[in-house]
Amino acid sequence: MVVQKEPVLEDFSSKVRICRLIIEAAEGKTLQISKSNNACFGASWHLGFNKIKDEKILKMVKKFVVEGEKLFSSYTALENLISQMEEPPDNRESYFILAPLEKMEILPQLVIFMVDAEAACRLLTLVTFLDGKMPKIKIGGPTCRLAIIYPLIDGEVNLSFYDYTSRKMCGVPKDKLLVSIPYEKIPKIVESINLCSAGKAKIEFSVEFREFLRKL
Repeated sequence: MVVQKEPVLEDFSSKVRICRLIIEAAEGKTLQISKSNNACFGASWHLGFNKIKDEKILKMVKKFVVEGEKLFSSYTALENLISQMEEPPDNRESYFILAPLEKMEILPQLVIFMVDAEAACRLLTLVTFLDGKMPKIKIGGPTCRLAIIYPLIDGEVNLSFYDYTSRKMCGVPKDKLLVSIPYEKIPKIVESINLCSAGKAKIEFSVEFREFLRKL
């Protein structure tokens, strides 16, 4: 994925949802979303296409999330979540371009892996293999905020199960989740595949360690 000021598709005006585009990009398509063709009100805010300045609209949205979607037990719980989310950049004039990595003709900023739990475990192990620093994982919020905006802004690897509304609306396969990795980390991860047991390296037991295990 890359965020830029120029579109890559000239004829792409169909209304779309970013949570669905992630799935379609994983299936091989090149896609884009901007303020003009975004179909999700939540994504409009979370991706930075619009800022909600009208207090009446903001109250209406919060009421829907708490009382309509029933995703939070109270308004306080919702406010607690919002306080933990980074403010998205101004993307009113931006295009989010999604495509399989091998089809990207521009240098991407973010790679989103749609994988099962085992593949996610292997990816996260490869990430910590590099420097031993655990990713500052944030879960429980909107898919577009946590799978896209948070990793882009903070440069952090993140894990997202999709928010439950997105899962239901987009028909996300039950065994799939998202691992978002800033592209700058990808080359070293690739280099580590043959060195780490989460990649292709075999686990080895030294003679001393085998002896130690036998005595336990």
